[in-house]
Amino acid sequence: MNGQHTVEVERLEPLESDVIAVTDLLNAVYAVAEDGMWVPGTTRTDPDEITRYAREGSIRIARSHGQVVGCIRVTPVDGTTAEFGMLASDPKVRGTGVGRLLIDAVESECAEQGFETMQLEVIRPRDTSHESKVFLDRLYTGLGYVPEEPTPLDTRHPELVSALAVPCETVVYRKSLSS
Repeated sequence: MNGQHTVEVERLEPLESDVIAVTDLLNAVYAVAEDGMWVPGTTRTDPDEITRYAREGSIRIARSHGQVVGCIRVTPVDGTTAEFGMLASDPKVRGTGVGRLLIDAVESECAEQGFETMQLEVIRPRDTSHESKVFLDRLYTGLGYVPEEPTPLDTRHPELVSALAVPCETVVYRKSLSS
């Protein structure tokens, strides 16, 4: 982190203003990061979903000067593996380490809870390269995550297929949490 931003990571509480801030952040970031992949008008999430996740305690937020500047969701997959998703940082703080801070926080938390592996899933176009997905691949592999073979989206998430504008696939990335 650079010295300009004091950023704290905390659990998202189901407060309406923070829920709206997280919902708006996720939808804005994903609209750019997944441009062209979804039917126009498709959004990543809504306040009801974020409120549910806040109540279950699965979302961490990064806050700077009282404002939500990033978020990540973490959930157990099984007794040894946890998964993160919904990672987003405000474009105004991009490049300052907010995303890395959030990933580090959930990796540490999960390791302390006894999870051995962290995973994440990236949805990407099947037949074309997508700039933001290439960036994410470099980011995650640089952090020690190893991609598995791509799987057609309809195999893992058939409920999403009707919202797709182009054929997509998913790639699961895994990383050992042991030192």
